Amino acid sequence: MRGVTETIKSEQVRGDNMARGSGSKRCVELSYNYIMTTDKKKATTIEIMDYINNRKVTTGCRVTKETWSIHQISQILKKSSYFRSTGKEMLRTPSGILSPCNVYACVPVGQVVQRLLSYKHRLHTYKAVPKFAKEEYARQEALLHEN
Repeated sequence: MRGVTETIKSEQVRGDNMARGSGSKRCVELSYNYIMTTDKKKATTIEIMDYINNRKVTTGCRVTKETWSIHQISQILKKSSYFRSTGKEMLRTPSGILSPCNVYACVPVGQVVQRLLSYKHRLHTYKAVPKFAKEEYARQEALLHEN
């Protein structure tokens, strides 16, 4: 029979104790792709929420919908280094109330990846980088190791 310390060590190595991701990486990917497809290259939190929540997600044989709130999306975009707030607009929320909404624009991927790789202690691994930035991350990391 294994001891308690052996069990804890094996769980730490395998990562069994790690918490499941909140899905914010998926929200960043969807928001970035949506903003890049708009004509103005900017979008409000409500527009992003409408886009994410109204697309259909197929999981096996079921079709489901996302249920992100304005506050969740706003917090994720505010903390993400791939977006910057460019101002506020007064818009009607889904509940009908007139409310100020942040307008977000995308920061160039190369600039963000360069900043991430410049830190002495890496904050992000390749696995943690959103899909749209993985190619740039791999390219810049290879250049960094080359020198």
